[in-house]
Amino acid sequence: MKIVFDKFAIWIKAHAKISISIILILTCVFGMGLSKIKLSMGNEIFVSQNSKVFKDTTTYQKHFGGDGVYILMSGKQSDLLSQKNLKKITILSNDLKQVKNVRGTMNIVSVMNEQLKNAANGSATSSFNISGDGQNEIMANLTSGQQAKIQTTLENLLNTEQKSKIQNYSINLLSASQKSEMAGKIATGQNAQLATTAVMTTAQTKQIQNYSSSLLTTQQQAILQKEVIKALPAVQNMNSKLLHNLLFSNNGKLPTQLNQLLPQNGKHLLFVVNTSDKTDMSVYVQLSKDINGLINKENFYHRIKIRVAGLPVVQGQVQNEVFKTMGTMLGLAVVIMIVILYLIFPVRRRLLSLLFVVVSLIWTFGIMGLLGIPLTLATMATLPIIIGLGTDFGVQFHNRYEEEYRRENDSQIAADIAISNMGPAVGIALIVMSLSFLTMFLAKAPMMQQFGLTLAIGVVASYIVEIVLMFATLTLLDHKNPTKTIKATQDSKLSVLLGKYAGFVIHHAKAVLAVGLIAMGIGFSLEPKVGVQTDLLKMIPQNMSTLKNTKYLQTKAGSTTYLTYLVKSNKKLDVQDIQTIKRIGASENEKYSGIVGVTSVATLLEQNNVHIQGLSALGVSSSIKNLPSAARQTTISSNKKFATIQFKVKNKLVAKKQLVLLNKINRDIKKTSHNGLKISPAGAQVMMLNGTVNMTANHDLIMFAGLAIIFIVLALVYRDLKLAMMPVIPILIVLGLSPLSLYLMNIPYNPVTIALSSLVLGIGTEFTILILERYKEERDQGIESKQAIISSVSSVGQAITVSGLTVMGGFAAIIFASFPVLQTFGLITVLDTGFSLISALTVLPAVIYLFDKNTRRKN
Repeated sequence: MKIVFDKFAIWIKAHAKISISIILILTCVFGMGLSKIKLSMGNEIFVSQNSKVFKDTTTYQKHFGGDGVYILMSGKQSDLLSQKNLKKITILSNDLKQVKNVRGTMNIVSVMNEQLKNAANGSATSSFNISGDGQNEIMANLTSGQQAKIQTTLENLLNTEQKSKIQNYSINLLSASQKSEMAGKIATGQNAQLATTAVMTTAQTKQIQNYSSSLLTTQQQAILQKEVIKALPAVQNMNSKLLHNLLFSNNGKLPTQLNQLLPQNGKHLLFVVNTSDKTDMSVYVQLSKDINGLINKENFYHRIKIRVAGLPVVQGQVQNEVFKTMGTMLGLAVVIMIVILYLIFPVRRRLLSLLFVVVSLIWTFGIMGLLGIPLTLATMATLPIIIGLGTDFGVQFHNRYEEEYRRENDSQIAADIAISNMGPAVGIALIVMSLSFLTMFLAKAPMMQQFGLTLAIGVVASYIVEIVLMFATLTLLDHKNPTKTIKATQDSKLSVLLGKYAGFVIHHAKAVLAVGLIAMGIGFSLEPKVGVQTDLLKMIPQNMSTLKNTKYLQTKAGSTTYLTYLVKSNKKLDVQDIQTIKRIGASENEKYSGIVGVTSVATLLEQNNVHIQGLSALGVSSSIKNLPSAARQTTISSNKKFATIQFKVKNKLVAKKQLVLLNKINRDIKKTSHNGLKISPAGAQVMMLNGTVNMTANHDLIMFAGLAIIFIVLALVYRDLKLAMMPVIPILIVLGLSPLSLYLMNIPYNPVTIALSSLVLGIGTEFTILILERYKEERDQGIESKQAIISSVSSVGQAITVSGLTVMGGFAAIIFASFPVLQTFGLITVLDTGFSLISALTVLPAVIYLFDKNTRRKN
């Protein structure tokens, strides 16, 4: 390996400008990929596209669309249900139907109009009970012409006996003077019934109407109700009193189907927008803009508070937060590292490594765009990580060059020595680091695989850029001043301090190693007690307006979370299939307290007073067709071969318990056959729950694979099992300290912190390998073991302390992200990087000394 770097050093000396030009050309090429980067927060980053649940969800969304957007209007009932507001809602609904990726809408106006239309056509409905007092109140709000028409219908319905009873009842209500007046009218030739009606008071007329209604048979009542409904205007054109009488016609109660649309007895009005199967982030961003734009266009009454909620608009707002967060992290990371480099990196041109990192970032994110790797919650965190690690590489190269330049006072010799020694050392660390990051391909979530791949690309790009630009630039700059000498300086205070510290560690090597191993054991024993955060809504910025609106919606309208099951049939669903759907829903609802309701085509038919049993195929088709279209679209497909069973989850049931509930329902459904129906979980919430499992899966496997990679690579490089084992022990200790820290701070794992083991393996390996490589170099020069350890820690320790602090500075910027998931990740990563640095400077010298001591005794 050293021969390769010797040749590289010769090339850099002879072609420094060409080397810089090549890097700049490649930067332009990779930079073209920046515009191709796409933001993704959809199902595809949590669950593999080859998995059954992903395929079932794709089928589900194809037939039933994506998640709904909720528009919640809050205010006084009189304002919400005013004719003016309902007209605006109608216009908004019609406008939204024209918006791309909107499948339809559901609101109080559309549902009532559809139900009234079905009732007028003779379809069964239980939403409105227009009879008795309620019918009379509604008639009182009709025009005289409409009233006359309904009265004529009533008279035609009555048989002779009913008419006689009504006539006798009417006469008995009349006073003596009224009877006298009625007789006079009859004497003039007026019809007896008309004469009776003419002399009656309003109160008497109402009494007769009630009496007449009580005499009607069920069939007569249905015909009359149909005529009353036919006479009604469209809901948006009704006056407030008529609408109120209609809504509460069922003994003063709101119809069951309308409870969800008018939460808390009309203090709120819910408007649902059904979205298409397109779940791209860009679709949700545009959809949010379109919906809010149309709401603003309608200029609703100022006393009505409007909130737009639901997962699509939450994800739509996340995009802006992502870019704001990345800008914040980039700025803070740069500022922090400038401060660190100026304070504790005593070399000339100390900001060069940070400057070159900009090129590394262009390479990394450009390659991401070209390869189609999306920007996710995980991959966005790679920005400050790559800044830190890239600066770290540059610091190592720069530090060794300056060390040799002070000694030799010749830029070419300094570059030769630095490249020959640091190139392989950092290169070995790079190989181990990259492979450690790639162990995340053992994770089940595509997001974590993309995170590992992005980090591997980033560190490889940083290594190439830093080693080429650093030595080419330094060679050119110092070659222009060949006579300028650099005064040999004494070791820095930090270097002296680290040398003394190494001597202390060697003197107490056994105790140091014992303490480290005990802490590691405690940490690993406590890891099962560290919780796992699985609620993705708690991982995004909590101050987002759409998230606040969604939480508010759930407190006022109840849970909007559903565990959805897709029902597939090879034929059109028949009565038996619908009964099976009904049985499954009812059984699970009764069995589990976490379920607070079930929605399916069976429950919709029941709510509309349709008795499933005994229906013919034509009857089933007709009954389904008469269901409210918005509700029908979410429960049965247009080809009648797919249906859904939606289990409404108890409000505030945490994701962990939702997952347990999902697994229980899955087991129940698998236990029995269902008349050839295939029933499987699908939909956004199911995907989200599966995604959180995927992101935390194979954690231990990833860690052990990383450790195995470190050992195998170092064994192949050094061809010495003892040397290969030395870096593993300090890293193992850090891996134990990580869960110990989480436990003590009461911080749960989350989908991003799960990746900490790979980061620890990568970063920790670099620190230990650099010290180990310098130790080997010192030993090859014949220096005694103890002094070689002190010299290695003193010289390399300064560089890795600086680089460690720069890496920690980069990670510290993540703490200030607006995403809670990243804040936690940043904090723990800073601690783990600190542990890696301390372990490399403390545990590794102890291990080297004890291993070498035993070797010397054997010799």
